Amino acid sequence: MGSVAALGMIILVVSGCIHVISRPTRQEALEGLTPQVILGGLDIYKGQLVLMGGQIIGTRNLATETLIEILHRPLNRHTGRPKSSQEYGGRFLVKYGTFKDPFVYSKGRELTVAGIVVGTEISLIGEKAYTHVVLENRETYLWPEQEEYQGYPYDYPPWWYDPWWPYWYHRPYRY
Repeated sequence: MGSVAALGMIILVVSGCIHVISRPTRQEALEGLTPQVILGGLDIYKGQLVLMGGQIIGTRNLATETLIEILHRPLNRHTGRPKSSQEYGGRFLVKYGTFKDPFVYSKGRELTVAGIVVGTEISLIGEKAYTHVVLENRETYLWPEQEEYQGYPYDYPPWWYDPWWPYWYHRPYRY
């Protein structure tokens, strides 16, 4: 009975660390690259499968495809989720051959993508021209939105509370 419980615990722990991109795709893909690195060696990386992710900046639906602009963030090596770090690796575009709803793929959502480097596209950010790396989607995972943890609302830890202490609700004297 104890070995069955131990096996169940091992399965629960291991299943919590499964990567969202399939193993064959990860084995073929180049990891740890940023859009800036790819731009620096575009001739080398063009046609290569890369694994990247980050925060969605915007979604544009064109007549035959959808382009999603992403602010690059480094990925967690165990799960593939973009880290919420201050590291900035540039922006890149992911090209989809199908319609992607801008309400679902909205600004601020996190996305992990395995895609083939197909080239670059120049677009304006404000009045500045910016060169984006363009990936053609092969596999994508849109992360669920996270609720922000508010924390404990009081200045003291919850185990310090004493419900029978008479001075919590009124004080017998004024300050």
